[in-house]
Amino acid sequence: MKASDELPKALGKMNAPAADANRVKTGIYGLDSLIEGGLVKGSVTTVCGDSGTGKTIFGLQYLYEGATKHDEPGLYISFDEHKRSMFKNMQRFGWDLAQLEKDKKLLIIEYPPYEVDHFATQEGAIHDLIDRLGIERMVLDSVTPIALLYEGEQNRRQGLLKVIDHLRNWDATTLLISESVGDISMGAPRSRYGIEFLSDGLIYLYNVRRKNYRERALEVVKMRGVAHDSKVCPMKITGSGMAVYPKQQFFEE
Repeated sequence: MKASDELPKALGKMNAPAADANRVKTGIYGLDSLIEGGLVKGSVTTVCGDSGTGKTIFGLQYLYEGATKHDEPGLYISFDEHKRSMFKNMQRFGWDLAQLEKDKKLLIIEYPPYEVDHFATQEGAIHDLIDRLGIERMVLDSVTPIALLYEGEQNRRQGLLKVIDHLRNWDATTLLISESVGDISMGAPRSRYGIEFLSDGLIYLYNVRRKNYRERALEVVKMRGVAHDSKVCPMKITGSGMAVYPKQQFFEE
């Protein structure tokens, strides 16, 4: 990995608004300056993109930031990836997630495909766990297995709305990971099953092919209660994690 791809050493010097008690810093270098200092506390935000855009890295970096820099314990609910695999993959960024779990700063709950329906019936138990451990940040990865529990668009929307209500009642600042759908060249990016219409925000991750290589970018499409920047910004996955560069230009061919 090139040294130029590393995150700037002085992360604290990034150009972002002053700290706000109602804001939760994402830990994604350059992103908070686009959303008035961070996510609204207690909000539910959809992080969407195609396969390979970095959605899981985004979610785990958000939790790592909270656990290591802000004393905010995190919960990661996974329907797609095994914990052991995540621990190993994230070591490349220097993130010791296993130690954070031992220190009770990070909790990972895994639901195998055949147990996804248990998530909907364990709302009370998860809520109790969040209260007991003081969880302040949460990531649900991904919403697709939950959506597949419901047949028909109306039933699916009602089911997902119920899930969102549960998440809000848990009082953590939450990221919902979702796959994208459709041709975004003709309009605003959308997530599969339209979960962004039920959540407070939508952050879209791009991985655009240019001839024989790809370039990454990030766009804040929606953020309720926030005067967010609508620019599509270059983004990289560096040796220290994900980084967004708001002052640079990103041009699609």
